[in-house]
Amino acid sequence: MRRLVVLGIVGLLCAASAPFSLAAAARATDVSVEQARKLIQERGGKAGFVVLDVRTPAEFAGGHLPGAVNLDIQARDFLTRLGGLDRGKSYLVYCRSGNRSTKAAQAMERMEFPRVYHMREGMIGWEKK
Repeated sequence: MRRLVVLGIVGLLCAASAPFSLAAAARATDVSVEQARKLIQERGGKAGFVVLDVRTPAEFAGGHLPGAVNLDIQARDFLTRLGGLDRGKSYLVYCRSGNRSTKAAQAMERMEFPRVYHMREGMIGWEKK
């Protein structure tokens, strides 16, 4: 009997925590260059959509996606500045090859940004296509 009570309590605790674990499971969506182009064509310039370039300012100055804003992932205040972004917006995140933007997208997941698109091929892929 005691075992059933303990199992019942454990089950209730798991069920009660399920909504919280689902909310914290916000995941970035990997998109191809073609999908990123479509997102920019459909949503670019709209208030609720941000193209976020996480490369250095020098790389950004050398060329970037249409309408992109720069937030250098290597900057000391990157996480603070990232945390200050509007979570009500959708973000398309990219870098040169996809490595730094993967880290940025993961940080955004931890901060529970609900709509993050990660251009996995980066600028290298963009320029090839």
